[in-house]
Amino acid sequence: MSLVAVVIPTYNEAENIGRVLESLLDVARRYRLEIRVLVVDDNSSDGTVEIVEGFQARSGSVSMLRRPGKMGLGSAYVDGFRWCLRNLEGLAVVVEMDADGSHDPSQLPFLVEPILNGVADVVIGSRYVAGGGWRGGSLKRRIISRGANLLTRISTGMKVKDATSGYRAIAGTVIEKVFSREQCFESGYIFQVETLFSYHKLGARIVEAPIDFYERGGGKSKLNFRELVMFAEWCLRQFFSRIKTGFT
Repeated sequence: MSLVAVVIPTYNEAENIGRVLESLLDVARRYRLEIRVLVVDDNSSDGTVEIVEGFQARSGSVSMLRRPGKMGLGSAYVDGFRWCLRNLEGLAVVVEMDADGSHDPSQLPFLVEPILNGVADVVIGSRYVAGGGWRGGSLKRRIISRGANLLTRISTGMKVKDATSGYRAIAGTVIEKVFSREQCFESGYIFQVETLFSYHKLGARIVEAPIDFYERGGGKSKLNFRELVMFAEWCLRQFFSRIKTGFT
């Protein structure tokens, strides 16, 4: 069997993380996936750590990487990916997944299958392809998402419809090429687009698979105005860079 690692950043997700982990382990059993879940925690103070430790004690499939403070989504994924590269043998796929319940663990097998079958290198869980969609969520969040994806397509030239999706699977070989070297990435909301653009420039085969995206199960969203400004600035830099090179 090929190993699938699931990296889940957390910061005060006690309301949700237990359900997410339980569902992931159940999906792994039902689909006979060899799975390793890594929770990357940014010094949560609400009991998140204790819940994950409980799963660690009961299952050899759950690990935790604890960090000293809130350091951002992007850096949590980078640290998590590098932990996987150092500690896991036979790493075939790495999955990014939110801890807040917005990503349905039952859809994970459909994200990893194209990679395990050798027909894709990156599979994005997409809200904007046939069969995908939002289940709940405010109109404001939907407008922001649509606008961010339009800006991404204009600025990068990528044809991906849901480049901001945080539910995605990446081949272990791609993770190794990008994250085994000391490359810096933005730490906020733009991280998803920036890393996808890196995979695109490597020539990775990127496909989209439909998912249902749910409003977070509990707690407070980490997205704020500053993140959106950083996102727009990054996209503008990429757009002007492409102008200089003649949109190659």
